[in-house]
This record gives sequence, C-alpha cells and structure tokens, in this order.
Amino acid sequence: MKRGGRLERRTPLTTKTGLPRTGGLARRTPLRAVSSQRAAENRERRKVVHAVFGDAPRCVAPGCGRLADDTHEPLTRARGGSITNPSNMAPLCRGCHTEITDTQPDWAYAAGLLIHSWNGGDAA
Repeated sequence: MKRGGRLERRTPLTTKTGLPRTGGLARRTPLRAVSSQRAAENRERRKVVHAVFGDAPRCVAPGCGRLADDTHEPLTRARGGSITNPSNMAPLCRGCHTEITDTQPDWAYAAGLLIHSWNGGDAA
C-alpha cells in the first residue's frame, strides 16, 4: 500500500525455500592464472626472444637506445598477430612501450612499431 509517497509493507519478507549453508566454494583446486596452452605459448615466446635479441637488447624506438625492458608486438594478438613470430617482435624500453601502447603516435606507425590490422599480413 502506498502512503505519503512511500511503499508500506504489511508483512515481513520470509524465505519460502531453505537454502543450503555451505562453508565456502566447493572447488578444492585453485584456478590457474593462465591456461596451460597460454603458458606453453609464453614459454616458447621467452625462448624466441632470447634467441633473437640476446641478453641485453636495446630499445629500437627512434632516438632512444636505452636497454629494453619489454618485447613489443607491432601487430597485436587482437589484430591477428602472433606473439611467437620473430618478425612480430621489437625490443622497447618501458617508457617507449607505454607511450606506444597508450597513445599510438604516428611516428610508431612510420617506424613499423605499430601495424594496422589491414596491413598485418606480413608480420603475423
């Protein structure tokens, strides 16, 4: 019943069906951070990165030359790229990698550090 702009409840809510009380989740094994397939792909990627770039690669961004922290994929997986293909890898320092992935500057496309999905057939 509505009184003064508010609903007034006549009877309190009650549970009609008894719900089981549990002590937590039924799952006993923890969930994996990544799937076994992705973990195998990441292991292969680490081997390829080490074989191609060695122990101390330099950032390939124009005018940088610092030690590389990350391996960048010019053609991302979302755009059809492979993370294990050496032609789709570029060593970058963290600063350049963040700038390229966050702002996608024109110079990164010109330097081949970003590839449009419609131009990605050769790097995948």
